[in-house]
Amino acid sequence: MSTSGSRPQPICVDLFCGAGGLSQGLQEAGFRTVFSVDFDKDAITTYRRNHPGVTAVQRDVANVTGGEISEAAGGQEVDLLCGGPSCQGYSTHGKRKEADPRNFHFQHFIRLIREIQPKWTLMENVPGLLTYRGGHFRRVITEAFSSAGYTVSSAVLCAADFGVPQLRRRIFFLGTRTGLPISFPEPTHGANPEGQPRVSLFQSQPLRPYVTVKEAIGDLPLMKGELNREDWEYAAPPSSEFQRYARRHSRHLTLHQANGLSEQSRGVVKFIKQGEGLRAVPVEHLPARFKKMRTISTGDLRRDCTTLYHRPHEERPAYTITCYFRNVASGPFLHPLEDRSLSYREAARLMSFRDNYEFVGHGLPRQIGNAVPPLLARALGRHILQLLSGADITEGMEVSEQAAAV
Repeated sequence: MSTSGSRPQPICVDLFCGAGGLSQGLQEAGFRTVFSVDFDKDAITTYRRNHPGVTAVQRDVANVTGGEISEAAGGQEVDLLCGGPSCQGYSTHGKRKEADPRNFHFQHFIRLIREIQPKWTLMENVPGLLTYRGGHFRRVITEAFSSAGYTVSSAVLCAADFGVPQLRRRIFFLGTRTGLPISFPEPTHGANPEGQPRVSLFQSQPLRPYVTVKEAIGDLPLMKGELNREDWEYAAPPSSEFQRYARRHSRHLTLHQANGLSEQSRGVVKFIKQGEGLRAVPVEHLPARFKKMRTISTGDLRRDCTTLYHRPHEERPAYTITCYFRNVASGPFLHPLEDRSLSYREAARLMSFRDNYEFVGHGLPRQIGNAVPPLLARALGRHILQLLSGADITEGMEVSEQAAAV
């Protein structure tokens, strides 16, 4: 894809690229990724399979130089350097070890910014950055961008607001050395507490409804106990815009395998309906480890663990898909209609990967669950392209159906 006139296609570099969700969305927006890096051998294998024209290297980013990135870019100026440094050290799901070396991978992100001087830079991470130690890491990252000569702003975006069938929230740091104002894309989807379409402050038209779990995976076949079967066909023609998006360029269903349940889990999930989780299980039927949960002053069980053993509701977006989606006891990963985990392809759909995106090698749950949802990345990419061109971002916010079908 090229931009209008003789202007060259904007160039992007993707650090900590994983399986390629961020690159995929930016590519659909109009960027050309020229260089990507990740330490994960299997993720890079998947990345190369789906992005054959990109120089993708398996390496610690500490050993990547600005010189080799410039060489991959053919000496052209890099328009966007992006990536999501490892975040386990300050994730709300982790042990929050301040000295965890993964917390400082962003320092190499900053080093490469200094070396190649991209026009814009985008960094993705977990919202836990906002709260841990009063936002200590957020301040450190912001100061690091500033010291490199970049104005930076941050925002927490919900993937469901941009057509992803998942209530995934991530913080994004967007920086520039161009002197242009920084802004973030306005939501295209949403719902008010009554479930009716809501209106953005910057848009005259109502936002489109959130994409639901049923709209996302309703055309995929029920397994009826055949959890490891490989030769599946689609259960029905695509019946939603999202299904048409997901199945474009794909004739065959792949990676539709799931995990079954242990005897203990079967005894738990029989009480759980759509939109419910562990709280719906009578106390006397809770596994022993949950009965040991701390109690509140009345002696009742704590009212947390809201997404453990959770069964997504078909008429709502899913909760966050993590790399543990094969384990129904660890989160909201029960199938809405069957007593099993989500399949690889169902999880990938809920992340907004198209069905022709091939995940290969080992660690597929890690590759899928750690990715940036491509549709969220596409929304960011389109917005950054407007910023690159200096366009008035309050105009032309509506994306045509033709563009949305890219």
